[in-house]
Amino acid sequence: MATITETGLTKNQIIAELHRSPHGKLDEYTKVGRSAAAQEPEFFAHLIAYDRIKGQVRDAKVALPVVSLAVIDYPAEFEENSLAHIALLGPRELERAYRFALTLRLPGRMRKLRRLVETYLHRLESNPRRWDKVAIQHRATLANLYALTHTKRSDRVGDILFKQKNGVGAHPEGSLFEIVSRLKDMTAIEAAGAILENNIPFLIAQGALGKKKDDPDLVLALIKRMTPTQLVTNTKMLEKMGVKSNPALRGAFEQALEKAAKSTRNILKTTRAAETITDEGLKDKLRGLQERQIGKMAGVEGDWLVLGDKSGSMSQAIETARLVAATLAKMVKGKVQIVFFDTVAARVFDVTGKTYEDIKSDTKWVNADGGTSIGSGLQWAIDKKPIVEADGIAIVSDGGENTPPYFASVYQNYSKLIGKEVPVYLYRCDGERNVLSGNMQSAGIDMQVFDIKGGVDFYSLPNLVQTMRTQRYGLVEEIMESKLLTLKDVFNRKSKLNQDANETESDLVTA
Repeated sequence: MATITETGLTKNQIIAELHRSPHGKLDEYTKVGRSAAAQEPEFFAHLIAYDRIKGQVRDAKVALPVVSLAVIDYPAEFEENSLAHIALLGPRELERAYRFALTLRLPGRMRKLRRLVETYLHRLESNPRRWDKVAIQHRATLANLYALTHTKRSDRVGDILFKQKNGVGAHPEGSLFEIVSRLKDMTAIEAAGAILENNIPFLIAQGALGKKKDDPDLVLALIKRMTPTQLVTNTKMLEKMGVKSNPALRGAFEQALEKAAKSTRNILKTTRAAETITDEGLKDKLRGLQERQIGKMAGVEGDWLVLGDKSGSMSQAIETARLVAATLAKMVKGKVQIVFFDTVAARVFDVTGKTYEDIKSDTKWVNADGGTSIGSGLQWAIDKKPIVEADGIAIVSDGGENTPPYFASVYQNYSKLIGKEVPVYLYRCDGERNVLSGNMQSAGIDMQVFDIKGGVDFYSLPNLVQTMRTQRYGLVEEIMESKLLTLKDVFNRKSKLNQDANETESDLVTA
């Protein structure tokens, strides 16, 4: 993540840095997060609230509330918002948050967090049926949470979590645990009915069934129980289990994809799932799913230019430009054009409304070679008659300008010609030294930088694209409008927030 300067972080820099995925390494949020929470505590509190609803990166949902509590002078009026968002996490993520907090040694707030976890566990325990549904999937996690916080538990909970017999906890008669233990001895029809009637999570059912999991009736039941993330992640396995050749299973799979289209999680992983299977019909279904998922994300206004660096060693930039453009093409209400440049604007493509596969096919002969003139990409827009007026510009490059015209000077000319200064975003790839940022700063031109060095982050990319706005401070205003939460909002059984959290809990913790 970015190096923090003595002048501090702007709100846009905070957004850019904290919307990236560290792939499980929560400590990577600590340095930037501490500074952001200390410098802009009110904004940081609203960012936590905004991220719960709009964010795509789960690590941020876990880490940011904890990091805010690690700031000694973080205002008490925002403290409860952080605790409330921690309370909304599923068990597995709650354990991650608690262990992360232990490493940060929250100043005077560790006791509050421990009491929060105690309340969380007791509330869950007060509803045995719901507790069983969570525990059947997260027995070890719940055991860890009880142990870490020294939370008192009922005898029933203690027997299930800690009373071992042949390495397995107790199975109270009539409980969900007993039903799962008997799945392997049931007929296929009986097991399928038990899985559906009791809403047994897919991963648990699969492990309990053994070889029987390949029975078509059972496969059908499993497909119906999969979350959208599980469906996409396990597409290759489902293909091997008969989805490709069995009409009934194929129909169920396609119906499940329709349901998955309502989800906006792990969007570009859907494309990668399509690439792993051999059946062309299923590939098309998955590609269609991805396009609809992107289309359901928050819209991005206006017309956009994507300037893709195709100079020597910029293969990463070419592919990232395709992905940025494909994501924009589904989010924006206007036009999207890609200009691939080296020392000139070498290739131009109108990709409005096109899919990633369409764009990949159209641009398959774009190769990395030549020098670098980022300004040449924008100069194309000026030279076009009539001039191409964009509302936002996304540059995909290492920023290593070495040939005129330089982007900053062309941008100033462009702004005069169209009568406005449009926001500029740089997706910074591996390569040469980033000269572009220095040139823009010297010219007094604001530019948002997304650091993607080390490779394209398919998990974070839609999240980053979603933050782009045609109004320079539009996203900041949206974040500040996000409602802060209280613990009453979370723990009030009648609140819609509490009900929604219960309904989506398994989706949050099984990906």
